[in-house]
Amino acid sequence: GAANDRGRGGGRGGNRSSPGFLGPVAPLEKRDDAWTPQHAAKEALEEAQKLERNCKALLNKFTPEKFEKLTAQFLDLDIVKRTDMVLVIDMIFDKALFEPVFGHMYAMLCARCAEKFPEFPDERNPELKPHTFKRLLLNKCQEEFEKENSLQEQLDALPEIADEKEKEAQHEQVRIKAKKRMLGNMSFIGQLYKQKMLTEKIMHECLIKLLGDIENPEEDEVECLCKLMSTIGQGIDHAKAKPHMDEYFSRMYDMSQNSKSQLPNRLRFMLQEVIDLRKSGWKANASSAMAGKEAKTRAEVQKEALAEERALQAGTAGGGRPMPGR
Repeated sequence: GAANDRGRGGGRGGNRSSPGFLGPVAPLEKRDDAWTPQHAAKEALEEAQKLERNCKALLNKFTPEKFEKLTAQFLDLDIVKRTDMVLVIDMIFDKALFEPVFGHMYAMLCARCAEKFPEFPDERNPELKPHTFKRLLLNKCQEEFEKENSLQEQLDALPEIADEKEKEAQHEQVRIKAKKRMLGNMSFIGQLYKQKMLTEKIMHECLIKLLGDIENPEEDEVECLCKLMSTIGQGIDHAKAKPHMDEYFSRMYDMSQNSKSQLPNRLRFMLQEVIDLRKSGWKANASSAMAGKEAKTRAEVQKEALAEERALQAGTAGGGRPMPGR
């Protein structure tokens, strides 16, 4: 708005000559501060960078103890257009996926943002529903879901490596990172659902995806399934969804009992715990292996995340870049 007003003002003041002037026309002087489309683009970029810096600085300080104080500051961020809201959502997501133990806290932050942040009309068609924080958040969840489907495109886009062994190691690292992000995404989606930010439908999509292979399930998928079901199970276990839930738990039972699979006992016990949790009417046992992980400090969480990242890089030949602590 302000930039456009400046543009119009510059247009009116640009040529002071009267219609009757017949002398030679001197070229217009270029002023450094004159408003131009390039100026506007530069301004917009600077504003986005400032928002990103402020958002990142606040997110890096968040802990459960400082939640209320920092949320008040976070809600004062300068959100003036749809792309600002998209940037903030991307940054919260990255942080939640990098620090999954704080997923509940970041989901609560999203719920507060949804209450406070403005909505923006659709740029292409103002008749359509406006862009709200909640709607853009759902778009982000969908986008993260689809990233796994575009994994092959990501691999194809990597620079060509002549050494076949090195190439496979680099591809494997990309696959592991994508898988880790997908599982983190599902875990965070569960926390967002608990904050009433997402519909039940997307939760069923996650569970179906995680229960796809019960013959030879992948360990990280089983762990994600157990954590997700422990987080959201009570909310989606109602009469209307009973046939689906019965099917999920039947598959989980088969998974825990399958002697042919390579699943370690730790995960078989975890599956059994979730089965028992449902039988008990979703009353969690304090001694459960699934309980009591929220009390970690930020330093512990970051240390664990970096250790995991180093282990991932050590296990493959590709160098890789550490995940940003956004």
